[in-house]
Amino acid sequence: MGRQRRLVVATSALLIAGLFGTGTGAEASPPAGDVSFSTVPGLFPNFSPNIYNYVVRCNNGPVTVTGHTSGGWEATIGNEPFRSGDFVETVPLSSGRAFTITVRQVGYPQLYRYHVRCLPNDFPNYTFTRYGPVSPRYFTASRNYVPAGQEYGIIFDDHGVPIWWVHTPTWDPRVLPSGNILWWTGRQWQIHRLDGSLVSTLDAVGRPADAHDLQFLSNGDHLVGAHVARSHVDTSAYGGSSDATVINTELQQVTPDGQLVWDWKSWQHISLAETPAYRWPWAINHGYDILHWNSIEPAGNSVIASFRHLDAVYKIEKSTGNIVWKLGGTHTANSLTVLGDPRGHTFGAQHDARLLPDGTLTVFDNRTNQPNHTPRAVRFRIDEQQRTATLLQSITDPAVPASSCCGSARRLGNGDWLIDWGKGNGPIGGYKPDGTRTFLLTFDSSFGYRSEPVPAGAVSAQDLRDGMNAMCSSGCG
Repeated sequence: MGRQRRLVVATSALLIAGLFGTGTGAEASPPAGDVSFSTVPGLFPNFSPNIYNYVVRCNNGPVTVTGHTSGGWEATIGNEPFRSGDFVETVPLSSGRAFTITVRQVGYPQLYRYHVRCLPNDFPNYTFTRYGPVSPRYFTASRNYVPAGQEYGIIFDDHGVPIWWVHTPTWDPRVLPSGNILWWTGRQWQIHRLDGSLVSTLDAVGRPADAHDLQFLSNGDHLVGAHVARSHVDTSAYGGSSDATVINTELQQVTPDGQLVWDWKSWQHISLAETPAYRWPWAINHGYDILHWNSIEPAGNSVIASFRHLDAVYKIEKSTGNIVWKLGGTHTANSLTVLGDPRGHTFGAQHDARLLPDGTLTVFDNRTNQPNHTPRAVRFRIDEQQRTATLLQSITDPAVPASSCCGSARRLGNGDWLIDWGKGNGPIGGYKPDGTRTFLLTFDSSFGYRSEPVPAGAVSAQDLRDGMNAMCSSGCG
C-alpha cells in the first residue's frame, strides 16, 4: 500500500473544469486495469474509465479515496502532485461539494478528469439499472408528493448520476434550449439559471396559472392553463347538486411581457355530458373537478389539450375556439375513429399529449380505472380528412402494473422513449422503439409529475457542474 495522508483540497481545485478527448498518441480512455479508484462511503456508479461523473453519500463528512495507476498512467486529487502506483487519501467533503481526480498518461498532454459530488443526507434513495446505451444524455425528475422540505428537482445523466439538483419545491423541472431551467414553484412558473438565480416569472392573465403544463411558442409567447370555478351549475342529471360549483379550464396564450393574446374557455365548448358517467361520482367527491386539464401542446394555428377526467385529448382551433377533433372519451360529433387499438376505451386518465415533428401524437395512458389497467405509452397517426386515429406504437413494462396519476411519455429523435410511469412509486424508464428497456430508475417513495429529456446541446456536463459549484460553494442540500 502506498502513502496515506489527509488531503486538504482548495476550493479552486474543487471547481476545476472537465476536459475530455484524446491527445495525440494517447489512449481513447485510460485502460481499466491501469487506472481505477474507489471510495468509502462507496461511489455510484462503480468506477469505469469511460464514466466521468459520480456521487457519494458522504454524510457531510470526509471520503476515503483508494486509487491505483500503472502502465505509464498517473493521477492526482485536487492540487496534489501527480503520482503512480497505489494510494489512499482522505478528502474533506460536505453536501453538494465535489472533488476531482485527474488522470494522465506520462508524456501526453491529455487530462481525464473524474468528478465526485456528495449527495445531501435527505437526497431520495433510488436505484438505476442500465441495460444498454441510454438516450437521452440527460433528463429531469422531481420529488413531489412528499412532506414540505423534502422536495427536489434533479437532472440525471445516462448513467443514473444526479449531476445537478436543487433542494426546493419544483414541479415539472425542464431544461430549455437556452440552457436555463423552468419549474413550477407552487405559486407560479419560474425560469432559473443553473446557478439557481432567477431569470423571469411566467403566469396566466387575470387568474393564477395552473401547475400542470406550460409550453413555449417560437415567438416567445407561452401557452398555459388555469382551473376556473364556475358557480350555479346544474349537475343533477349526473348525480350532483342542482346548484354546484364546478371546476372548468381556461387556456391562454401570453406574451413575455404578460399580455393576453388568446384564451379559450372549456365551458363554452365542452358539455357536462362529455365527462364519462363512471367518473362523475369521483368528480363530485373531489370538488366537482369534471375536466382536469393536464397538458397543452402547440400545433400550428391550433393547440392540443389533454383532459384527465374526460379520458380524452382535443385539438382546438385558436381562431374560432372550435374543436377540430377529439381522441378518446365519450363519443361526440368531433370524435375520431380509432384504428388498430385492442383496448376498447382508448384512454384512462391520460397525461402528456405531445405532437411530434412527423405529425404523430404521443400520449401517456395511465389506464386508471380501466378493466385492463396496465399503463402504456402510445403513438397515433391522426388523419383529419378521414377522421381516424391509427395506433402505431404501444409500450408497456412488466415492472409497472398500474399508474394512479401523472406521468409522461416522450419519443426522442432517434425513436427511443423516455417514460415516467407516474404516481404510485412508478419508475422512470428508457426504451428502444420496440419497447426493449434501456434503463430503469426506481425511487423508494412517491416521486414526480413528469420526466423531461434535456434538449441535445442545451447544456454540457461542465455547465451542470458549474451550476452546482456556484450553488454549493459553501455546501448545500
